[in-house]
Parts: sequence; C-alpha cells; structure tokens
Amino acid sequence: MKDITLLTEHETLLHGFQEHLLSIQGLAPRTCAARLFYLREFLRWRLRSKPPKVKLRDLRPEVLLQYILKRSVRDSAVRLQAVAAALRSFGRFLQFGGHTRYDLISALPRIASPGRSCLPDYLKPNQLEDLLCSVNTRTATGLRNHAIILCLARLGLRAAEVATLQLDQIHWRQGVIELGAGKVRRQRQLPLPQDVGQALATYLQQRNAPADSRRVFCAIRNGKGLGSPAITQIVRRALLQAGIETPRPGAHLLRRTLASHLVQSGVSLKAVADLLGHRCLDTTRLYTSVNHALLRKVCRPWPKEVTP
Repeated sequence: MKDITLLTEHETLLHGFQEHLLSIQGLAPRTCAARLFYLREFLRWRLRSKPPKVKLRDLRPEVLLQYILKRSVRDSAVRLQAVAAALRSFGRFLQFGGHTRYDLISALPRIASPGRSCLPDYLKPNQLEDLLCSVNTRTATGLRNHAIILCLARLGLRAAEVATLQLDQIHWRQGVIELGAGKVRRQRQLPLPQDVGQALATYLQQRNAPADSRRVFCAIRNGKGLGSPAITQIVRRALLQAGIETPRPGAHLLRRTLASHLVQSGVSLKAVADLLGHRCLDTTRLYTSVNHALLRKVCRPWPKEVTP
C-alpha cells in the first residue's frame, strides 16, 4: 500500500487513532495499518471535493455512507467491508474523543458477503478421524504433520500460531501451552491434551533443526521454521489424501471444526471464545446458527390428524 500524504493538522489525530486501535481496541499492527490506509484514502477524497472539506468536526454520517456507495461501484464486498470497518472505528474514535458533534458510530450498516453461507463449514467426527488416520506416522514428515493437525484440531490454533510455536511455550509438567499475543493481541493458556502432548513428544524426538532453533515445527530437509502457508498446505494435502472434499480446505477448517463440535456438545459460548481467543462473542456466535437443511433430514414428519 502506497502512503497517502495528508495535511499536517490531521497527522496528530491519525496518530491518536493509531494508538487507539493498538492500545484500546487491541488490534494487530497489520490490521491497524490497513485501517489507517483506508482512512487516508477517505480523507484524500474529502480534500478533492469542491470546495475541499477538511474539518473533521463537521463530518456528517451521510458523507460516510456516500463514500461507501461511491466505492461500491468498483470495489468487491470484501474490500467494502474493510473500508467500512476502518471508517466505523474512526467514527467511534472521533465520537468518544469529543472530536465530532454527530453520531458516526451507526452511520454505516454492516456489509454482507454475497455468495457465502452464514454457516461455517466443518468436518464431522468420523471425517476428522479419517483425516488423522490418513497421515503416515512411520516417517519423520508424517510425525510432524500428525502433530500439526492435532494442534489445529484439538486446540483450535490458527495456522500462524502453529507455525510460530516455540519450545519454551510448551510446559510439559503443568500440561499447558502458553500462546503469545497473536491476531487479537491477547495472551492465553491452553491445556495440553494427552494425544497432542504424545504426538508432539514423538515428533520432537525426530525433529531436524539447528541446535539454537526454538521453533517446534521445522522443514525436514533444511530445519528452517515453517510458515503459515506451509501449515495450510499440509492440511490441504492431508484432506486430499483422506478423500475429504470441502468448500474451503485449509488449516482454519480444523479450527472451525473444533468450535462447531464444542458448541454442538453444549459448551458455553464464553468458554469456546476463550479457547479460540475470540475478542468478540459475535464471532463465536456464528457457530450457533441453525442448519435448517440438516434439521429437515433428521426431524420427523408432522403427524397427520387422527380421525375417529
């Protein structure tokens, strides 16, 4: 993203907004950078208007909506969601900081993604078992991949959390894994299930890595730490090997699988959110959506009226 220069008097406010995103909202630096970029685009658009309008105190809700509608002609729904999120959070910052006299928080409605189901896709228990059984644990690669898939499926870790996992984060005696501040800048501690701990211990005995490397999952050939794309590719290959077809194959599928199974078994939303590291319960609530197609298959037909 190329930088967009703005008037000097706005830079102090933008710096405050950046601190607000990092410290108050707890967003990741990459997300903050994206929101600042879209905000600078919006302010640049305001400067090109006739006459130029640069006073943020006079910013009206309809201007935000007009800008989104203008971009909707050329931008995808995903891009519009990102732009709207940036403007919505900036409006919240202005309103709470006393920089505006208008209600900007509710100025922009939520933008839906067309063509995407509101229900998360996940694996059934027997499919997850088939996936784990498809990995050949008689090889060093298989031992590593088996441990990776278990970390994703049993702990609900993100691909980046698995890729960056360090040896020092595994506390064997306490039976826990300690995760650093990740996507939502929240540290959390997860219990280490027996099957995950056993798979990790077996793999680490065969692990090929430099003596000074603390990364858990490394490439077999050169010992370098794996990245998030490699973790996703490992899951995709395992799904293909197991003959499992899914609309969105990848590492996140196993995270969605764990969340769906927990919710279906009656675990509270708060507990699931804490396990997954969700900052907002609305994200977890997605897994409570009713699958009407499934209900039609399992429900009994309505009994006919009995006549004497």
